[in-house]
Amino acid sequence: MIVTLASSKGGVGKSTITGCLAGVWAAEGETVQIVDLDNNRTVSRWFADATTRPKNISVSTPDPTALTEHLAELAATTAPDVILIDVAGTYERALTVAVARAHLTLIPAAPSEADIFEAGRVAGHITSVFQAFGRDPLYRLLLNRVPSLTSSAQLYAVMEIVRLKLPRLRTRIMQRAAYEELGLSGQPPHFSDRKRPTVAKAIQELNSVRDDIETLFHSHVQSNAHIEGAAA
Repeated sequence: MIVTLASSKGGVGKSTITGCLAGVWAAEGETVQIVDLDNNRTVSRWFADATTRPKNISVSTPDPTALTEHLAELAATTAPDVILIDVAGTYERALTVAVARAHLTLIPAAPSEADIFEAGRVAGHITSVFQAFGRDPLYRLLLNRVPSLTSSAQLYAVMEIVRLKLPRLRTRIMQRAAYEELGLSGQPPHFSDRKRPTVAKAIQELNSVRDDIETLFHSHVQSNAHIEGAAA
C-alpha cells in the first residue's frame, strides 16, 4: 500500500504525520518505507539514528525526478508492506507523480482558513491528475493540530470543508506533545512511553487513522476489482 502525504503549503504537519503513521504499522511488525521528497529532509533527519529508529522503518531520499524508478526498485527488492511518501510543500512534478502512484493521498490541514484553502487547491490538482488517466481519485483531508478547545475559527474551517466538498477522514489529529516530540527523540508515539497520557491518546488517534486508511484502501480495491470484472 502506498500513501502519499501532500500539500502545497509548508508547516501543515506532513512530516510529523508521516513519521507517526510509520510507527503504527512498524509496531505491528509490518515493514514501512518512508520516501522523503521534502527539500528539508525533515523526516529522514528525525530517523537518521539507526540505534533509535524502529527496526521496521526504513527511509530513502531519492531524487524527486526519479520517484517512479525508485518505487519500482523498492517493489523489486525490499517490497515493503507500506510506503509513505512525504512530498515537499510546493507544486512540483514530484507531487503529481506521488499522487498518481499512491493508493491514497492524505492532505493534512490545520483547522485554519489558509490550510483549508490550500487543501482545496491540492484536491483540485489530484482530481485533474486522475481525470487525465480516466480514473477516480482516492484522497482525504486529514484535520491535524486540532486544539482541544473548540473555537469560532474551527467551526469556520469545518464549514469551509463542507462548502468545498472536501472528503475527510473520520479521525482528527489533535494538538499533542507526543507528536511534536518525534522530532526530538526520533521515536513515534507507538515506541514511546505509553504510560504518559499524551502518548496513550496519540496512539489511540493514530490507530484510528490507520483503521480509516485500511478501510478506504480495501474498499477502493474491491470497487476497482468489481468495475474491471464488469468491463471484462
